[in-house]
Amino acid sequence: MSNKQLADIFYTIADILEIEGVNWKPVAYRKAALSISTLSGDISDYYKNGKLERIEGVGEGIGKKIIEYIKTGKVEKYEELKKKYPIDFDSLRQVRGLGPKKIFSLYKSLGIKNIDDLREAVSKHKLRELEGFGEKTEANLSNTLASVVESTEKRVPLGFMLESAENLVSELRRSGLFNKVEIAGSTRRMKETIGDLDILATSNKPEEAMRFFTKMKEVSDVLVSGPTKTSVELKFGLNCDLRVVEDESFGSAMQYFTGNKEHNIKLRRIALSKGLKLNEYGIFRGDKKVAGESEEGVYSYLGLDYMPPELREDTGEIEAAQVHQLPKLVQYEEILGDLHTHTNDSDGADSLGELVSEAKKIGLKYIAVTNHSYSLRVSKGLDDKRFEALNRRIEALNGKENFSVLKGVELEILKDGSLDLSSKTLLGMDFVIGALHQNISNDRKTNTDRLIKAIESGKLSAIAHPTDRIIGERPPINLDLDKVFEACEKNDVMLEINGYPTRSDLPFDLVKRASKYRVKFSLGSDSHRLAHLRFLRLATAIARRGWLTKKDVINTLTYEQIIKLKR
Repeated sequence: MSNKQLADIFYTIADILEIEGVNWKPVAYRKAALSISTLSGDISDYYKNGKLERIEGVGEGIGKKIIEYIKTGKVEKYEELKKKYPIDFDSLRQVRGLGPKKIFSLYKSLGIKNIDDLREAVSKHKLRELEGFGEKTEANLSNTLASVVESTEKRVPLGFMLESAENLVSELRRSGLFNKVEIAGSTRRMKETIGDLDILATSNKPEEAMRFFTKMKEVSDVLVSGPTKTSVELKFGLNCDLRVVEDESFGSAMQYFTGNKEHNIKLRRIALSKGLKLNEYGIFRGDKKVAGESEEGVYSYLGLDYMPPELREDTGEIEAAQVHQLPKLVQYEEILGDLHTHTNDSDGADSLGELVSEAKKIGLKYIAVTNHSYSLRVSKGLDDKRFEALNRRIEALNGKENFSVLKGVELEILKDGSLDLSSKTLLGMDFVIGALHQNISNDRKTNTDRLIKAIESGKLSAIAHPTDRIIGERPPINLDLDKVFEACEKNDVMLEINGYPTRSDLPFDLVKRASKYRVKFSLGSDSHRLAHLRFLRLATAIARRGWLTKKDVINTLTYEQIIKLKR
């Protein structure tokens, strides 16, 4: 039972109701699903505390279904609809170009229930004769399916579990039964998706400490229990291993359980080359332990600079550490503002005033309000006139109480590469993020030319979520990214690192690749509600994983400095 599972149920209910022609309920279910999937705590805690209806999109009707799910583990409405429509909507939603009605059309005409069925039908050219599809659509789906990666491994976007994981660790610390407790593994590396949660600890009372862990409210099932390792299933959708180690081995255990497999293999080879043995218990010369109490000591004994956890992916960090050339990564506390947010003027949940108040509360110095432009109708995009009115409200707020707001827009790049608002409106903006959301082609040149035309317009500050991927739902746009990066360099256009958990875009490997060009990066939470502002931290983590320094990231500049960047 998890927030994600419940959100997926509501998304599927919405899809089926849309198929059946129900008017407003699909929107309501999708709104509730989005809210639930981005909650910082378990949905059952909201129920216990009487706060269900404080969740955006949750009214009395949907609230009853949430309670049913919490109490029984299922939603009867969902079970009934799945009997009528035995379709794997979750997997088919990953395929760009397939909405609920097209998915149902494929099921009704060809009996397609899942990705495998679709792949087979496409390979046998069964779609080209169907109404609403045709040969071109079939070819596009074939290309898209080649990019859809299916995995049986249960993974959760980092941003949907990080706060819950940190709250769990805080509760372990408050118990008084542990000397040290820290998150390790891919969560500590801030990887975009997490398969399980690793926690390391030391304790003078390991058996009592483990009993406390197994009784925590976050635990739904105990899989293995022992004095040195306990494995449980957590209510927020992950398995968790808690290991208790000796104090003198804590550093080596943290190193061992943080780095990825390839990083650790290279470290062991370095140790062997020096006549040493490295494992989770320490560094040994013969039978004598020579390091292990601290991570810094482990790396130092091997002749290496300390590597921040985010870098431990075997992408050159060990080689750089050997010659003392690791970059000084941008620090989380150096990020002064959020350059991608939405208000309820478009598809956000909160007002401009509420957004500003929350941003100030969490310590930001400024935000850019970047509502959608007119052509993205599904997101209530604003036209020139509405932006003019919004910008007047922003100007009235600016400078008050040591906080500033940039007038911005997430601007639709139209099918021919032209822009969605007038030059006059764009001239009045402080920060313009160009975005591809609609009319995406499977042809690389078409997409690349369209994006580069917009980059060369002289009107854009940055490119929003450049690959437009949605993790677990749709693959990246087919783009010649090196041509895009080169165009950004030539035209002084930034690349966004979008911290929204299912976007995480640019991904860290592409950030590192793009940084070889002379481009700057902007960080944004893509916040659509107040709780989403915390996703700016995830964007910063991706910047660090991509080896960026303070000078690479414009969010480290003051509001006044960013305004001066405007053409």
